[in-house]
Order: sequence, then structure tokens, then C-alpha cells
Amino acid sequence: MRKIALISVLIALAGLAWYFIAGAKPSDGQTASTPQGNEQQNLIVVTPWEITSTDPSKSGFIFQRLQIAETLVDAKQNAELQPMLAQSWSANENGDVWTFVLRDGVKFHDSSPLTADDVVKSLQVALSKPTALESAAIAEMKAIDSKTVEITLDKPLMSFPAYLAHATSIILASSSFDENNEVTQLIGTGPYYVTKFEPPQKIEQKAFADYWGEKAKIQDITYLANSRSETRTLLAQSKPNYLVFTLDSASLTRLKQDPNLQVQSKSLARTIEYKVNADNPLFSDVRVRQALSDAIDRQGIAQSVMHAGDAAATQILPPIFKDWQIKTQSKQPGPQAIKQRLLDAGFTEDSDGMLQKDGKPFKFTLLTFSDRPELPIIATALQAQWKKIGVDVDVSVGNFSEIPSGHQDGTLEMGLYARNYGMTPDPVGSLVEDFDPQGSDWGVMNWQNPELTKRLLMLETTKGNDVATKQRVSQIIFDERPIVPVVYYQQNAAAHKSLKGLEIDGLERNFYLNKLSW
Repeated sequence: MRKIALISVLIALAGLAWYFIAGAKPSDGQTASTPQGNEQQNLIVVTPWEITSTDPSKSGFIFQRLQIAETLVDAKQNAELQPMLAQSWSANENGDVWTFVLRDGVKFHDSSPLTADDVVKSLQVALSKPTALESAAIAEMKAIDSKTVEITLDKPLMSFPAYLAHATSIILASSSFDENNEVTQLIGTGPYYVTKFEPPQKIEQKAFADYWGEKAKIQDITYLANSRSETRTLLAQSKPNYLVFTLDSASLTRLKQDPNLQVQSKSLARTIEYKVNADNPLFSDVRVRQALSDAIDRQGIAQSVMHAGDAAATQILPPIFKDWQIKTQSKQPGPQAIKQRLLDAGFTEDSDGMLQKDGKPFKFTLLTFSDRPELPIIATALQAQWKKIGVDVDVSVGNFSEIPSGHQDGTLEMGLYARNYGMTPDPVGSLVEDFDPQGSDWGVMNWQNPELTKRLLMLETTKGNDVATKQRVSQIIFDERPIVPVVYYQQNAAAHKSLKGLEIDGLERNFYLNKLSW
């Protein structure tokens, strides 16, 4: 116990040390007044995400959110695609040849014009690395002229433009790459350009005067990465020029009580869910998978862990994808009724009220990780709720990589994680990957459904918005439950009230820094 206590003290001191190094000062419950002088032109954005590389396949999501670099295609808050660097796009009748026409008047941060050759170069490099484009079946990319890019696919793919909205598909100037196609300098087209790059924690950027769109009002922005939620909370209350994202739910009440702060929360296109090994005798029976799902108090978890009553998730895709939504049962049966369903499925009850089958206890290991602080808490809640129906669960909090590793070697029984369905604004691509008949690291394990596979293929290859097919896909996943949603993830952000224009992107693509002002 003394060793654990000592470690806790050392961690806390390390967090405070970083806090002071970052220039923050304790505020005794009070934040500073409105930014004055030079601070008025400077904003410090803090998140938990470290910058691991200049490579867009690794850190492109940061460069996109900071508006350093942009994609051909963008997405509105309702996930509807809209033009970004491409002013328009079209496909042939089969949907396997796509043409993108570039916007006029776009300049890179080195003042060179955006050309089709730059686009082809960036996308070819992205295609050579582990990015979303791997799943897009691209056969050829070429510049038709200086403003037109033609992309030929191996098969029809009607959701293809959504792949070009992915953060790994950001467009950089050709001069950003060396002879080995490694990024040596970040030369993008966004409203901000990089002045200092110090991985893994810091980027300094300045407003780009020749930006083609809405120009930034705050001239200087510093990005800081800090993984400790407690430290980020302290920073939010330290100085008025901090904008802090991904605050833990427990801190929200405290921050909302600070009269100088504005706190925003928004449901994201990210679902906290668990997958089961359907080859495991405990989970091969759909009645068991349904019973475990029905025993979850989602509303209780949403309110106590996420601090958001509307975060309860009864279906896999969040409400932002409205065409995929189906009606689900709102009133859940009680624990005793659910236990009876398991008894009817062939389980028996021991003297302690725990279930067993063929002399073996209904017991398994739920694996999760602590990178997202809500996950271990939710795992513990599931453990307690399933115990009420006679199911014994061991919770193992490990490394982020252990779930895909357990999937690959077959040892995974159940994994709890957060899945982002908004990185490509059309979720068809994510669902095709996750529900592939062969399985997926973050998708199904030893489970397949021929009808689901057929309908996802229809959505991939057929023109038009087939709402009925989308809802049938959602219904099959809901009925079969090889992957089970628990709650929808919430993004929390805090800043001084003097900061105007703060908005959270439900698709996690943009911080909208160019819209902010003091």
C-alpha cells in the first residue's frame, strides 16, 4: 500500500510540474480576467493527443483539427459531405471512375498554387501507407489538367468521396515530401501554418493571410499535448487563453461552477461498445448475447460516467447518422427475468445464484484499456450489472493493442473499446471493415451474416440513399449483437468566457479555430 501511495504522489507531482512548466499558475478557484496585451492574440489549445510524426498516416488527425492541412472533401455537422479543396466531384455510371475539380484561388503556405499534381502526390503517398484509402480499392490516380484529378477504382464504390474526407487524406504541397516520400515540412492549405514543430507535445502556428476561405481572427495558436486529465483540468482554470479538450466527466461539475469559464459537451460519432468472440461457447448462442446486452443499465452508465443522459446507446451508430436509426425497446426487463432467459437457454444456477453450464461457471474476461479514462469505469459497471444475473466477469485493464492482438491469436473473449464511426463521414466503409466475414481487429470475431454482407455490398455499389437498406443493416446488428453498444462518447471542452465562437465538431474533424475570437 505504501508503494502504491508513493507512486500516486510522484505521479501527482509530475503532473503539477508539467502544469507549472506550461506557464500555468494555481488560481484558488478563480481564473484570470479577459486576455490583455499580447495574450489577446495568443491561444493555447490542449488535448491528450501527442504528435508522433509529421506523417499524415500517424498524426494527420491533429493537423486536420488544427486547420493546418485540408482534404478534398469535408463534412457538415450532420455528416453530409460538402466541398473543401475540391469544389465538385462526379462519377461515371458504374461508380468506379471519379473526377474531382479543384477549387480556384487556393494557395499552399509557401504561396504556391494548389494543383492536381499536388493532390495526386499526397494521395499516392497516403495509399502506400496504412490509411483509410487502403480500403477504397484505388487502381489509378492521375491529373487530367492542373485543376482536375481522375481516380479509377477496382470496383464501384459510391461512398468513395467520404474516404477523401479522412484525416489521412490531407493534401500537402509536393515540396513537403523528400525523395523517400517522407514529410520533411508541413506545407498545407489551411487557415494556419506551422512556425514551430516540437513533437511529441508542441506545435506553434500562425494565421495564414492568403487563406482561400474564412480567415483566422486569432493570429497565434500553440498546441500542447498532455495525457493527464487532471492537469488539463487545472490548465482550463489557470489562464484565460487556454482552450482545453477531452476533460474527464468527473471534472465537469467543478468547471461548470467556475463563473469565468464556458464548458461545452457534445455527443460524438463514436460509440463505446464491446465485441465478443462468437466462437466461444458462452457467446455462440444469440440468446446469451441478447441477454447480456439487455442486462446493461445504459441510462445509469450514461448519467454516472458520461454525465450525459442522452449518451445511452441502444444501437451501434450514433444519432448523427439519422438514416441508419431504428426503433429499439426503451424499457428493459429486470435482472431476474433476464436470468430466467439464460436458465431457459440451458444454464443452471448454483447455491450462490451464479450461472453455470455443463459444470463450468459462466465466467469470462473483459479486456479494456485506460487510454480513454471512461473505459475501465464502464467495464467495472458492466461487471457489477452482469453479476446481478449470475454472470462472473473478470475485468482486465491492459494496453490499447491487446484487443486486436487477442483477436488475432484467438484469446480474446470480450473487448470494450471506443469506435469512431465519423472518420469517414459515410459509415459504410467502417461497417464493411468491421463486419467483414473474415473478422476485423476492431470488428466482429468469428461471426458473420450473409444478409448483412450482401446489404453492405449493395450500399457500397448502388447509387442513391437507400434508407431501408441502411436500417436493415442496423436491425441485423441489433438483433444478432456480435458487437454491442453501451454509450455514445462525449467530447467536453472548456475555455474562458471571453473566447467567442467555440464549437465542438461531432465528427471530430475540426476545432474551428479560424472562427474563434476574443
